[in-house]
Amino acid sequence: MLWELWASLRTDCPPDLRRLGYRYGAVACLARARRCAKAWAPHQERTKAAIHAALAWAGPGDTAIVLGSGPCLDLPVPALLARFPKLVLVDAAHPPPAKALARRHPGIELVSLDLTGTAAGLLDPDAPAPPRPGCTALLDRPGVGLVVSANLLSQLPLLPVAAASARWPGLEGDRFARAVVEAHLAHLRAFNCPALLVTDVRRRAYGHDGALLSDEDPLAGLALPPGEEWDWDMAPRGELPGGKQLVTRVRAVRVG
Repeated sequence: MLWELWASLRTDCPPDLRRLGYRYGAVACLARARRCAKAWAPHQERTKAAIHAALAWAGPGDTAIVLGSGPCLDLPVPALLARFPKLVLVDAAHPPPAKALARRHPGIELVSLDLTGTAAGLLDPDAPAPPRPGCTALLDRPGVGLVVSANLLSQLPLLPVAAASARWPGLEGDRFARAVVEAHLAHLRAFNCPALLVTDVRRRAYGHDGALLSDEDPLAGLALPPGEEWDWDMAPRGELPGGKQLVTRVRAVRVG
């Protein structure tokens, strides 16, 4: 608990996004990454390899943008900086590892923003209905040669759906989640450069005896083009109560 408090105090997050739970979520993710470091390592290396491979088809320019940078444990930062003098790391909250990278590398810029475009509407006390998801951030940034969405897409709807459901009880959560993921895909495709999407596309839960308990679509029915795939042992045995295990199928695909 003391470590979580330390990390929370050192995680940068705008006040409005804190109110929606983004700082708490960032610290919880970092804590799980620490606990599950061995189980997560293969997935992190595969993500780095996919981003490294994307450098071969990146466009001209001096800037790369990573959406959903988090603690940067799955980013090949040296390779990105070798190709792009400027690296823009974008997330709702920036935990200590990301801030440490920015201190070490003057070419790294941290940008804190809501990538769903829903935060303002969710926090508006006079809003009559849930906000329409959508984001145009950084589309006018000059010199961008590559955009990466890094293990973010399936996470984007979670807090907006929770906040909207609490405020508008009649909300169709799956429909709202689908709108969030579709808006993010549209955002990626709107950049005037190649874009790489790395996201989980299937989520399976297993019991302590290895029996399949659930098999879910984390993208609310959104179909993606085929791409390179691998399994991520997101919650290895011992992480969840009752000996459960959570395994996600991850896909890396060019979408722009």
